[in-house]
Amino acid sequence: MPEEKIDFKKARMKAGIEIHQQLDSKQKLFCGCSTAMQEKEPVAVVVRKQHPVASELGAIDAAAQYEYLRGRSFHYHVFRDETCLVDTDEEPPHALNREALQIALEIAMLLNCEIPAEINVMRKTITDGSNTGAFQRTMIIGTGGWMKFGGKKVPITQVALEEDSAAIVREGENGNGGKDPAEENGKATYRLNRLGVPLVEITTGTLEDFSPGQLQEIAFMIGITCRSTEKVKHGIGTIRQDLNVSVRGGERVEVKGVQELGMLAKVIEKEAARQLELLKTGKKVEKETRATLLDGSTRFMRPMPGAARMYPETDVPPVALDDVWLKQLREKLPEPWTDKLERFKTKLELPADLAVQVVGSDYLDIFENIMKKHPKVNAVVVANVFTSTLKDIGRRKLDVKRLEDRHFFAIFSELEKKRIVKEAIPDLLVNFVNAPDEAMGDALRKLNLTMLKPDELKEIVAQLAKDSPGMAKERLYGIAMGRVRGRADPQDVLKAVERAAKK
Repeated sequence: MPEEKIDFKKARMKAGIEIHQQLDSKQKLFCGCSTAMQEKEPVAVVVRKQHPVASELGAIDAAAQYEYLRGRSFHYHVFRDETCLVDTDEEPPHALNREALQIALEIAMLLNCEIPAEINVMRKTITDGSNTGAFQRTMIIGTGGWMKFGGKKVPITQVALEEDSAAIVREGENGNGGKDPAEENGKATYRLNRLGVPLVEITTGTLEDFSPGQLQEIAFMIGITCRSTEKVKHGIGTIRQDLNVSVRGGERVEVKGVQELGMLAKVIEKEAARQLELLKTGKKVEKETRATLLDGSTRFMRPMPGAARMYPETDVPPVALDDVWLKQLREKLPEPWTDKLERFKTKLELPADLAVQVVGSDYLDIFENIMKKHPKVNAVVVANVFTSTLKDIGRRKLDVKRLEDRHFFAIFSELEKKRIVKEAIPDLLVNFVNAPDEAMGDALRKLNLTMLKPDELKEIVAQLAKDSPGMAKERLYGIAMGRVRGRADPQDVLKAVERAAKK
């Protein structure tokens, strides 16, 4: 049966979004290890158990206590150049990474945050094994921010700079909450080369009167704001989303680990539906943390953490922020990609969906450079090459990474000068993948893509019409396009067909 359509406004659905974006700094947040995360084979394994401790106020966090009672042991893979004694919690943290701090501050400024005069590092108790010290170091670097969306201001409660956690390899429970017989009971294995990689955590305020689809768009806009700095990591696992979802009559539920942005709306819908179903049957919505499953549903993970898990980091002194340095950062902020997106839609006349694809593409820089150098080229044609054509070529098992900027500039220079037509671009790109050092002229002659002269085109079409008298104009156009594709503009072919059809 189809799922019941939910009226999210009537259900008074509220949501909050947390974006976790890895920063592309050379070193980790509190040591000199590389953030490349390229090493595959560990050189050692460290085994630990973790215990919760009382906060400064004497309370033990419920989530930490729950994880402790699971009785698991944690096995950590150690790597030669991407882990050190700081990662294994056998050495105090080094000084705060200033490169990472600068990137995080730029993001906070782009989100219109207030920047504190002093940065204070805190410890956040986490005993699920994802941090060897049973805590995560985190610091607030911006508060009270906002971003525009659909004519409204979306509140950004805070931006924090923190250590990423260790990456899970496997654990003794499967994704459905049951025991995995292939894995030792109560054992979890992690890779330490991700632990300590700098990331920003961006937290929105409570968002009402937004649909799940709009909430997904907001998350996307926050993500591209981070990418505006051009100093954040790309690829699977480098950006993750957590959610807080509630409905009328229920409790706030935290949903962890939405790995794909395209799944965010579905996760919100399913979690809201789950809560509404509980209330409909007279059951209580528990205030808890749940994990995201592959189909967008969620499972119980642990109780909701509270304020008791936060306490000061005594090994890292406060960092005073110099007003002159902050002023210099503000003056050199890059154009926010939210503004870039609007400019692409208005000045370059890109359709909204295509503009979004370009902004989120790894080819954004060269797209902009081509449009600056060759402004007469149709922006939609250029955008489609980078968002669609290259993907099609890649599906043919061809290595598009062999293409260099010079190939694209050469192709679009020829297009601007009307020496080629847009239909020739895919063949030229494939040619340069296979023969990257070949000259443009040689490629055009070899592929028979040299533009036809008007008289040559006229003669080809006239001969086709003569060979098949009485042929329908549409049929004649199709045959003619097949004969001259890549060597003549389709509009010129259509005009030649219409002239031939009149005779």
